[in-house]
Amino acid sequence: MPDVGGGFDTDGDGAPDTAVGVDGIDLVVAIDVDADGVADQVLRIGPDAMVREQAVHGWFTAPDDAGDQ
Repeated sequence: MPDVGGGFDTDGDGAPDTAVGVDGIDLVVAIDVDADGVADQVLRIGPDAMVREQAVHGWFTAPDDAGDQ
């Protein structure tokens, strides 16, 4: 599971909760909603500006569908 400890504090509580990265041509945003330091939600933003949710158990797993490649 993605660690967000080196990310950004986006909710103002003083602890990092959002990490941003790149996987191929996708922008990947990992979000920790329960403050345990591990992402609970992973979003992939593709070159078509579509946002797709990715299963959390795989940070850089195989794309969900052909549009994610």
